[in-house]
Amino acid sequence: MRLKWVEVPTRRGGPALSTLRPVGQAEAESNSLSARYGKDAQPLHTDGAHLPHPPDIVVLACETTSTTPTRLWSRNRNGLFAERLPDFVQHGVFLIASGKDSFFTTATKGGHLRYDPGCMIPCDARARQSVRFFEERESAVTEHQWSEPAQVLLIDNRRVLHARASAAHEPEREIQRLNFYLNREA
Repeated sequence: MRLKWVEVPTRRGGPALSTLRPVGQAEAESNSLSARYGKDAQPLHTDGAHLPHPPDIVVLACETTSTTPTRLWSRNRNGLFAERLPDFVQHGVFLIASGKDSFFTTATKGGHLRYDPGCMIPCDARARQSVRFFEERESAVTEHQWSEPAQVLLIDNRRVLHARASAAHEPEREIQRLNFYLNREA
């Protein structure tokens, strides 16, 4: 059975499949997390948070191995919702800075997360509290180790935030990324 997932490019006019490499701030695509953080650790985020509808699934694949882990945070632990999101996360208003397509939103809607400090500008006190909330979650991540060749990691992009640890020591690291919308009828 085909899943009928729809590939999602995260850059206007760009391909759906991208190769992620650690780059310095000067070499990075404008408005990317690399433009802000370079090869240093990136904060927890949702891929495609700048889009009206962020992708549902992020697929990461590493052909070789990497000593730079992918960091994951979810409020869902052991199949249970261990952490209730505070009201300020549900109601804080952010401006999504996406050029002429900018819009306002919250960090969660209908149980789905949307958070990226690279493109989301907090507009009120609740949004600023939300930023601190997600920064504090950095200490509660699970690290996925790319210790075997040909590993694939599927991330529920609407329920799990992810980040890259510092890659300053590993400039040759390459991860393939493909984002998808789920077919709601499948």
